[in-house]
Amino acid sequence: MARLNGKDRGVVYKDSAWWARLYINGREKWYRADNKSQAKALYGRLKGEIREGRYFPERFKPKEELTLRAWIRCYLDGCTNRGAANEARYGRRWSLLLGRRTLRDLTIEDFRIIQAKMRGKMKPVREGRPPSRQWSDATINRHFSFVRHVLILAVKDGRLDRNPIGGIKFFPEAHRTRFLANDELGRLKGVMSSEDWQLVVFAIETGLRRSEQFHLRWDQVDLEVGILTLPLPKGGKTRHVPLTAGAASILRSLTSFVESPWVFPGIECKTAPMDSRAFLRRAFEPALRKTGIQGVSWHTLRHTAASRRVMAGVDLVAVRHFLGHRDIETTLRYAHLSPGHLSEAVNRGSLFGTGSKTGSEGQGSEVESRQVIENLVRPEGLEPPTPRSVVWCSIH
Repeated sequence: MARLNGKDRGVVYKDSAWWARLYINGREKWYRADNKSQAKALYGRLKGEIREGRYFPERFKPKEELTLRAWIRCYLDGCTNRGAANEARYGRRWSLLLGRRTLRDLTIEDFRIIQAKMRGKMKPVREGRPPSRQWSDATINRHFSFVRHVLILAVKDGRLDRNPIGGIKFFPEAHRTRFLANDELGRLKGVMSSEDWQLVVFAIETGLRRSEQFHLRWDQVDLEVGILTLPLPKGGKTRHVPLTAGAASILRSLTSFVESPWVFPGIECKTAPMDSRAFLRRAFEPALRKTGIQGVSWHTLRHTAASRRVMAGVDLVAVRHFLGHRDIETTLRYAHLSPGHLSEAVNRGSLFGTGSKTGSEGQGSEVESRQVIENLVRPEGLEPPTPRSVVWCSIH
């Protein structure tokens, strides 16, 4: 190593420690060593990396270790989801449970223990009420779905090598589609005022979600065409909801357009939308208690809108577009309400159905079915079926 004035260049003893000192692009860098020999070796290695162009300490600087609480806060600050309020609630709970742990200290056992404790926690016992769980399986799954998504983002950002919650199994959820029957709707109408009942009817006529209905603006209503335009619904795409005659008549009877941009403005402040939660506490939930109707929420009205149309024979694809479902699987929950659902399929193999007939009886049914097809009115371009096949036709 080169010496300057009898001292090793770049090796300095300062503050009771040995240091390797470098100048890189005019900037002074200090690196601490345990002894003088180590400082010499460190200085020589760093000078060699500088000459070979391999010295980039800023590029390889490890990322700062964050706690789960800090990472959740970073995620929530940039969250633009429609369910941001629910995600903030989930984030607060996880911050209390594991917020002080760093991301790399989290293990799958931590999440398994919390999952078991959440499922076993019971509500405080009250007189006259049976014991019940604090959280349902669906609520627990939503909490774990949130933290799984947050940790997936940490893996993508390079702060984790793998997601510690990846091996957690979610609880199965029982899906039950509850809708209001005609007698239940009649009982509700009998105990609600006409103004409050209008909101219930409008929800069933349009199938809107609660936030969509109570935040509906007059500039989204086109009574001439009979369309509601929802620019940013839950699916993230603009949705057009056709108005029934009943929904259009309700909108024409309202006078809120004179004093408010909202279709359903607040009672005291007309420049703000009606507080949906306040309406439920004031009118809807008391009406349910008076009539003895149980297991019903405001979202049940959306299920009622879909169920009534499926039972009336509307095809599921039309119901899907009416409700604004992104996936047809969501709409298929109403398939069992369709008239004749699966009845034709199960009767084909039945001993009492037409599909299992044999011999002359089967030939008779074949002739009968051929006669039915022959009596149909065919469009132009379709040839009648040949004697070889009852249902075959050719297009020319």
